[in-house]
Amino acid sequence: MRYTIEQMSSKLRNAPGGCPHSSDSVPFSSAHSPPPNGTSLLALSLLLFRKYSMLAAFCFGSFLFVILLSGKNHFHHKMTPNHRTNNAKEIREAIFATIDPKRIAENLRQFTKEPHVAGTEANKRVAEKIANIWKQNGIEDVHFIPYDVLLSYPNFSSPNHLSVLSADGQVNFRTDGVSPELMAPNSEDLRSSIQWLAYSAEGTVEGEAVYCHYGREEDFERLSKEFNITSLKGKIAILRYNVEYRGDKVRNAQERGAIGAILYSDPAEVARDGIEPGHTFPSAVWMPIGGVQRGSLKELNGDPLTPLLPARADFFKERTLEEAQEQKVLPSIPVLPLSYGDATQILSRIDGPKVPSEWQGNCGNFSYRVGPNLVKGQRLKLEVQSKMETRTVQNVIGYIRGAEFPDEWVMLGNHFDAWVFGSIDPNSGTAILAEVGRAFAEAVKTKGWRPKRTLVFCAWDAEEHGLIGSNEFVEEFANVLTERAVVYLNVDLISNNQSLDVRTVPSLYSAVTDAAKTVPNPMDSERRMGRETVFDSWLHFFPAPTRWLPKMPKMAVPGGGSDHATFLHFLGIPVADFTYRNASWLTYPLYHSRYELPFVNEHLFDNNNLAVHRAVGQYWAELGRAFADSPLLPINATVFAHKLLADYVGAVKESVLSLHLRFPNASAPAVRQLSNLLQNVRLFIEQAEKFERELSMEKETPKLARANARLRKLDQCFVNPTMGLAREEPEKRHVLFSMAKGDSYQVDVMAAVQQKILQLANAKSEKQRANRGRELALELTVIQQATLCAVRTLRETI
Repeated sequence: MRYTIEQMSSKLRNAPGGCPHSSDSVPFSSAHSPPPNGTSLLALSLLLFRKYSMLAAFCFGSFLFVILLSGKNHFHHKMTPNHRTNNAKEIREAIFATIDPKRIAENLRQFTKEPHVAGTEANKRVAEKIANIWKQNGIEDVHFIPYDVLLSYPNFSSPNHLSVLSADGQVNFRTDGVSPELMAPNSEDLRSSIQWLAYSAEGTVEGEAVYCHYGREEDFERLSKEFNITSLKGKIAILRYNVEYRGDKVRNAQERGAIGAILYSDPAEVARDGIEPGHTFPSAVWMPIGGVQRGSLKELNGDPLTPLLPARADFFKERTLEEAQEQKVLPSIPVLPLSYGDATQILSRIDGPKVPSEWQGNCGNFSYRVGPNLVKGQRLKLEVQSKMETRTVQNVIGYIRGAEFPDEWVMLGNHFDAWVFGSIDPNSGTAILAEVGRAFAEAVKTKGWRPKRTLVFCAWDAEEHGLIGSNEFVEEFANVLTERAVVYLNVDLISNNQSLDVRTVPSLYSAVTDAAKTVPNPMDSERRMGRETVFDSWLHFFPAPTRWLPKMPKMAVPGGGSDHATFLHFLGIPVADFTYRNASWLTYPLYHSRYELPFVNEHLFDNNNLAVHRAVGQYWAELGRAFADSPLLPINATVFAHKLLADYVGAVKESVLSLHLRFPNASAPAVRQLSNLLQNVRLFIEQAEKFERELSMEKETPKLARANARLRKLDQCFVNPTMGLAREEPEKRHVLFSMAKGDSYQVDVMAAVQQKILQLANAKSEKQRANRGRELALELTVIQQATLCAVRTLRETI
């Protein structure tokens, strides 16, 4: 059995004749009685000398024994009653053992008892449950942070409809506007069954239909080039769900004149094994024939009426609803989600040319057609009831305070609002976070341990309406977070059992992979294949080796799909967003449907006592522990620098040199600036390697603290509030990473540079090309400035 120094000291103090504690020491004259009668002073002196010499040797030997057990990577710090030095492996194992899948299951049932859309009393009850569970578990200073934000709701007593009208106005088909109940404990309450999309405009429109495939820019370009459909004026756009953000699809259709839009899930994506009842929910994870995906249509993160400012009750609202619609933050057309059962009734009636083969779906045994006509002169009628209201939402925040660096925050977060019951998105993550917090608190109570840095637990509200709770929090506490936040670790959901999937920034590659190597594989099938840890499965299903990291799984840069977004894109705080999923699809079939029930988690994809949920909790906890307790923060500057050179600037180099062959004069400033940038990126690599080499054997706490202060600022070097995309889109302040223009779920790398490259390539005159070339050189300079900031941040002196 291994003992900490404090535990060993306690045992020695309590043993007969044990070592005295330093706080017990008093002057000799008052600490000891006079020598008994008949005992010579010399004899007594010899006796005391022998006794305390033996005890001193024993205490010193015990001290060395514990130090050796603690491992070569452990750094000794001054012990206090609230911080006792522990072996990292011992604490990790204790936390792993504490995380209980039965408690996760109970948490999940508590959080998913009723539909709980943001801004409702039901969701307020979920927030209160979270706060109470956290308090019971030992999380400190649990409190709420409220915001008054613009939210959107349907008429929960009157469903929306899409009808097919005959040429003379008769109703040939009309949707019910609700998804059917398929199993208990579901409810016929319209809160769970009604089909709607947040921030849709209210209204009734009639018109012909155009099938627009996924509604991407390239899809509309193809409609124009191949089918001569250059406008959707007066038409209702039929848009197919895939991985792209639904709001971007609707915006694209609206910009082309659409008067309304339909979003539907095609069986090709959500019912790949067939649409028969035995192949879909509740027998399998595939979407049933009446299911729909709900969601938000809002562009940009946060409250739509208070850009760049927190939506506090006592703050002025900059925008009106009408201005938000005029600025295309919110759509101005009615939009409705359809099931593939209802979509079949529409798609089978559309006339016109056949769609390209890759646009064909599986709604039925017929060819999809582009439109715009419907057979026999039919037309569509879309009826949507939607209301916008300002309501109060509230984040839940709690802490386990750090013993040595309480102003350095390791943040763990998940949102808790859901479109319906939310057993997958988001409350699988909510249930796990509560248990992770309990495991940390138990380690504090039972192991005499306290993290060096503060753990901050965050439960975000109103994420589903567009990352509102987390965005308002970042806007309100931006200055505090810039100084204190070390890292933000996000889990939105757990959707399947095949592999861990992590989206993160290059400086965290080493940390997120190292943590994965400590977590036992939750799947028996994977262990039988020799893949013992979650890292092994991750590397197997998503391999992405590089020359400088040969055994590296794929790690995409996080886009805008969850609460990590504003931390990264606005403040430059390094983030990791992770899940467990099926390697064959990115979005799980039951996404945002009423069928996200605990039954799915416990019986359809994680039926071994929620072993996958537990493994994600262990991974989350280990990643948090590593950042909270490592003497040197696991932020890898060298990996970041190599990634910047090899993939980011390297990709730009190829494009710029290609342009130079076409337009040597116009591109000359950019070519010169690219050379300067490459030189500074190589300097970044040299400085990062030197920094880590010098610290590899460092054990002095003050030096490590200074090094950590520099590491914490490394990623923030790439935030510029006035240059790059931020000139026109002030929420996009990160000069390397930004939400993609055509799909907010994805990320663009060096977007401002890429835009200028494209503009230079498409310029029509010498003057335009010269201007674009100068602008490209300027954007490269912005990246160079950020790179130099990283170099100088790692140095002790300028």
